[in-house]
Amino acid sequence: MRILIADDNVALQGVLAEVVSDAGHSVEVASSADGALSSIGSFRPDMILLDADMQEGHGLTLLDRMQNSVPSIDTPVIIIRSWNRQIPQDVPMVKGLIEKPFTAQDVMESMEKAQVGETEVRETPVVVPAAKQSDTDENASKETLANKGVSFGRSYVMFRSNSNEVHELISMFGNEGHDVLVVTTGKKKTVLRRIKSKNINILAMTIRLLGGRSNIYGLGTMIDNVNGFVKSNLRPVVAFDDLEQIIHRNGMNSTLTALHQLITSKYDRDLTFLVSVNPRGFTNKDKEILLKHMINRDPNGELA
Repeated sequence: MRILIADDNVALQGVLAEVVSDAGHSVEVASSADGALSSIGSFRPDMILLDADMQEGHGLTLLDRMQNSVPSIDTPVIIIRSWNRQIPQDVPMVKGLIEKPFTAQDVMESMEKAQVGETEVRETPVVVPAAKQSDTDENASKETLANKGVSFGRSYVMFRSNSNEVHELISMFGNEGHDVLVVTTGKKKTVLRRIKSKNINILAMTIRLLGGRSNIYGLGTMIDNVNGFVKSNLRPVVAFDDLEQIIHRNGMNSTLTALHQLITSKYDRDLTFLVSVNPRGFTNKDKEILLKHMINRDPNGELA
């Protein structure tokens, strides 16, 4: 098939083009609605992958322009969207929905369903709920955040070589009725097995490409998803259980700048950020950037 990718995010363009071309399809990329319309006329795609966030959130205007063309354009469209982004439910050409972050398998399954005429546009969350808390977790849930010296509305950083403490705090926040988003580069199932709570959501930063390769989503996509989660929950807690891998992908300065942007954003509600990171490679100046808005915890879990 001929697949048109309409997306102005260069990183996502590359990921999508690789997935689609590896599956044997021809690919053309457009970075705007104007460019996409031009490509529809010249490339004549059999399907369009449209990022709703293209052009600062105006990607969906392409649908209106396709419908208003003379004659109208009815090429099947699969929409790619960020957290909780509203999409039209009554546009016949929309044949599928892919949530960010996605895997290569998500893309291929949506394309296959659209190709055979199955329409599947559902408002599904980008998170994976944890399994219900079992009776064996009862003793673990007795320890409280107050006993740990941790309060909702404040943010904490743990300079650790492992994620044990942050996973413990995540479990406790979840068990005390908070809505928790874990931003991780680990596997969803593995992370959920380590956390003993029901109210946990996972934002997996790692995507698996064809051939066993992997990549980590950029900071812009992460920020969009975190902001969407915070705005959708009354008592949000956002936890980064291994910042080291995100730093490795995006660089120290860019990652710390993104964290600073999130932590200092003026949300209309209280929230908590938890960050666990291996101190390896951190200078005192790097630590000071995090500690400007976060409370440090020493290896024994006491405030430092």
